[in-house]
Amino acid sequence: MTITLIAAVVLLLAWANGANDVSKGIASLVGAGVAQARRALWWGTAWTVLGGLAAVVLGAAMVRTFSSGLVRPEMPLSLGFLLAALCGAVAWVLGATRFGLPVSTTHALLGGLVGATLATTGPQGLLARSILGKAALPLLLSPLIAMLLCSGVLWLASRLARQVPIRQAGCCSEGEWRADPFRCAAPASRPTPARVRRLWAALHWMSAAATSFARALNDVPKIAAILIMGLALSPESQPGLPFAGAAGSIMAVTVAMGLGGLWGGRKVLNVLAHRVAPLDAYTGLVANVCTSSLVLLASPLGLPVSTTHVSTGALMGVRWNAGQQPAGVDALKGVLFGWLVTFPVSGAISAGAVALSRLM
Repeated sequence: MTITLIAAVVLLLAWANGANDVSKGIASLVGAGVAQARRALWWGTAWTVLGGLAAVVLGAAMVRTFSSGLVRPEMPLSLGFLLAALCGAVAWVLGATRFGLPVSTTHALLGGLVGATLATTGPQGLLARSILGKAALPLLLSPLIAMLLCSGVLWLASRLARQVPIRQAGCCSEGEWRADPFRCAAPASRPTPARVRRLWAALHWMSAAATSFARALNDVPKIAAILIMGLALSPESQPGLPFAGAAGSIMAVTVAMGLGGLWGGRKVLNVLAHRVAPLDAYTGLVANVCTSSLVLLASPLGLPVSTTHVSTGALMGVRWNAGQQPAGVDALKGVLFGWLVTFPVSGAISAGAVALSRLM
């Protein structure tokens, strides 16, 4: 029953990840007024599923990082240990999603593994150098790189942006202009072919697809790695079962992640789309391109970056470059608070789960 319980908790974590993370790829579509939330959620979920399925072939490096690259080989792993490590990640990500707080499942899962290890064997059970080089540094540096990259791209492209028509008084509402700035082009002085407008919209949709694909390619193997480890430790395990079950684990996690995105993705989507940075069709496209590029580069190398941190860092780059806050309630402080407490809170919950199991 323990491996069944671990499988259920892993899929619950995948569901929570989908609910919290699907917004990272499609927030710019909704924030710029290019798409309604429901249509954007279906689009992001479809590409999330494709990215997860691609992890069957491309996710081996990430599976190795989370299954064997963080704790010492002599660490006495058990199904109970894995269950305790999962408790911290699941509890925190579910709670954060309930309140619309975008948090990092990668940080939560890493915190749970570290907390459970510290409570089981102490610091000697951790591969400190590996954790620092393969996990901590990518997680810490990726949002800063995304912020600088996005801000730099916007600055360099500002001259090209002069080709984007300025909103004309009486042309249309501000929301309509943000969704399609070519609407206000003066036909006599700056004609805009219909194909240019269609290309602009298509690029924005495809940038959202690339971000959703990239984040699933990076996240699915991390979560599936716990289930693969559980299969290897299960008393019922047969020779070759963990390897045969790896593809099945990845596909199961992918399906659960997709369902979570469809059924629970709206709360976090509203925060990122409207309460971090003012977005239009141009800045949203740049933010998505920066996010998807960094996450796609990290995945084949087995570097567990947080799509939450990268995408929010890109939005902060938009905000920094524009020099203005969102029109509604500013959620940036809450987002930064979530960044700071995810790792220690998840670790503390998992360490508490280990201590509780000893008393039972």
